[in-house]
Amino acid sequence: MGMVVKDRIVSWFVQNIVLPKVERIDNPGFITITTTTGKETVNIRELFMPERLLIDLENEISRTCEAGDLLLYSCGKRFGYAYSTLSSFPTIKGSRKEFMDFAYFLVRWVESTYARRISHSIDYENRTFRMSMDNYVVCRGNGKGWLLGAGGIAGIWSYMTSDETVEAVQTKCQGRGDPRCEIVAAPSRLLTADGLKPFTVRGMEALALDKQYLEANRTRPAKWACHSLRSLIDSGFFRYSRGQVTFKDQRFFLCEASLMYVLEKELAKVRGGRKALLDVAIGFGKQIARASGSRDPAAFIADLFPALGFGDILVEKKPWKILVNCFPWTKWADGIDFVMFRGMLSGVVSELSGEEITFNKVQKYTSADGFSLVFQR
Repeated sequence: MGMVVKDRIVSWFVQNIVLPKVERIDNPGFITITTTTGKETVNIRELFMPERLLIDLENEISRTCEAGDLLLYSCGKRFGYAYSTLSSFPTIKGSRKEFMDFAYFLVRWVESTYARRISHSIDYENRTFRMSMDNYVVCRGNGKGWLLGAGGIAGIWSYMTSDETVEAVQTKCQGRGDPRCEIVAAPSRLLTADGLKPFTVRGMEALALDKQYLEANRTRPAKWACHSLRSLIDSGFFRYSRGQVTFKDQRFFLCEASLMYVLEKELAKVRGGRKALLDVAIGFGKQIARASGSRDPAAFIADLFPALGFGDILVEKKPWKILVNCFPWTKWADGIDFVMFRGMLSGVVSELSGEEITFNKVQKYTSADGFSLVFQR
């Protein structure tokens, strides 16, 4: 049974994701997912996000911020909702068959990138979605998983059922010692009637694939980055297996780029939230730099981050300065200072240069090179 199931998922992944080039990993600086809206084919910007950073961030926010778990769940729900709007997922207002077929497709995609062996059920009339999975990303490492577990699924299911009162609860978790992870998403009143205690998060905000998004995120030739994720997988720098990318035992997972924006935007609302994000990101940057065995921060950054989808990057030394073109843009760009990204970069440079360097100054501008950032000390 095991091999049959495994082969089924692998062949599904190849047929539905890799062959039609839905997921493009061959352009330096870019990871894109192709989606069709109406007659037009467009690219949504994705990142391969470090699992360890989110495990540590959830632990830190949960420990240091008042109502930290609610805050993380809220980030997750807002991200799931924004991602669904950007991707124009079908909703319950359309045909039942399209809705159910798409839900099946989405679960198979999650199974091939975020987890293993997922089973799911949908009670269409009661707008209830249940999912059971093995080795689910993040929560397996900390027993929390608010961002991409309960929160993210609540956001997606809330959008698809056109019901903002939909919430989700993770009833079992391997990170807490259960044999599998289980999540149920449904209108809040139904969860409460079942004796569960869902969080309540309202006021979702959509993201649109408008002209500004498409122009800012258009795939452009890189000026500086030489390697795409595909070329670094081929060379053995990264390992890639069924949607999961690993570098020196660190797992990265595919994720639409607005997660980074939502996290900073929401964490900025609580005291110490942005500092926690910065500290955790710096810590992760140091950790991955140590694991790399590299001695050259500029070369390591120029290899790693463009391949993960963070744009086209040039690192200048003496004084330290990082230039980024083609960075994934959303409409929230004016409201954030890219704490997570510059934290990771600061950590790498600090670890490999031997001096503590934090990039605190940020310039943002839009040009023929898309959305650009400049980081300085």
